[in-house]
Amino acid sequence: MGTNISFSKSEKFAVLTLSLVYGLRMFGLFLIMPVIAIDINSSSVDNSAILIGLVIGIYGLTQAIFQIPFGLASDKFGRKPIIVLGLLIFTAASYWAANANDIQTLIFARAIQGVGAVSAAASAFLADLTRDEVRSKAMGMVGISIGLSFVMSLVFAPVLYVKIGLNGLFYLVSFMGLIATILVLRIPVPLNKSKRTLTELNYSLKSKILNNQLLRLYAGIFFLMFTQASLFLIIPNLIQNFGIQINNHWKLYLPVLLLAFVIMYLVLNRSEHEGNQKKYYVISILLVLTSLVIFSIFHEILFFWVFGLCVYFVGFNLLEAFLPSWVSKIVVPKHKGLALGIYNTGQSLGIFFGGLIGGVLYERFGEIEIFDPERIVEYAEGSLQSGAIP
Repeated sequence: MGTNISFSKSEKFAVLTLSLVYGLRMFGLFLIMPVIAIDINSSSVDNSAILIGLVIGIYGLTQAIFQIPFGLASDKFGRKPIIVLGLLIFTAASYWAANANDIQTLIFARAIQGVGAVSAAASAFLADLTRDEVRSKAMGMVGISIGLSFVMSLVFAPVLYVKIGLNGLFYLVSFMGLIATILVLRIPVPLNKSKRTLTELNYSLKSKILNNQLLRLYAGIFFLMFTQASLFLIIPNLIQNFGIQINNHWKLYLPVLLLAFVIMYLVLNRSEHEGNQKKYYVISILLVLTSLVIFSIFHEILFFWVFGLCVYFVGFNLLEAFLPSWVSKIVVPKHKGLALGIYNTGQSLGIFFGGLIGGVLYERFGEIEIFDPERIVEYAEGSLQSGAIP
């Protein structure tokens, strides 16, 4: 529909730089996930599963808590200073984690990592630097960088762990945080700045930030991440049922994700040309739901599992691009940081509660039955009868 849907030179620089910043930071976080539980379990100290879970999950909790304050601060003090502050906190906390001598210190260092919650401010910065017509494509580029960082972490984490250990991985994460900080400093600041009074903030919370349209988008990202966290509690075990050992899982994820990213990018381009994102948004939701049906019905056939993963990642990645883009389009520039802070808080809470409730369902029903809608209804009815759900 638009006459120019390509990135301008300044937009291209901003998108590529911020995508690299996102990728470096998320690669640093993903890098320890495949090995941290193995490392702690192999230590001579008898650590409880709860403590190990805290090492893995505490980051998400503090990330959720500080998304809105950092987003709001970026509205008031500017995107770049707040992003740099958050990255420096993340870098320092990673260095502290590398030097932790016990699991309690490691938990605290991981919690401080989450305090540097720059996702909302970075998303708002990206929105400031791009036009509405190319914003979904820009968000899609960020999604690709995050997805690729996840794939690369699955490939490289076990190899690096053998070479440099968990402490070395945290040193590497700290270095990546520092590189990301330098990259942010190179991005030019847009001229249109604005500041707000507390009266403006109160008004924005009522009519600009918490309106029905935005609340639906916040709920959308919560349930999307809830689904992802629940799925990845069980998908690795199910893949192993086909005789694929965990050190070879990346050989399945890599082609699936790359194919999904190519399809996602083509769809984003088409949606920008047609000017009809709503149609593709609905299709994306249907793709995620279809993948769950495939997992449930064809769980004994590897081909359909791989096909289901591809369908899921296409839908998931499209929603990851559409949702923040719509938030940034609906909200006026001076409220973007706060709105995207709420959005990213919903994202983090979705991961936290998805893992928690997914774990309950996994323990109660096992691996396959968690996909069965009848099992979910059965669990809900039982909870209602027992008074577990008010």
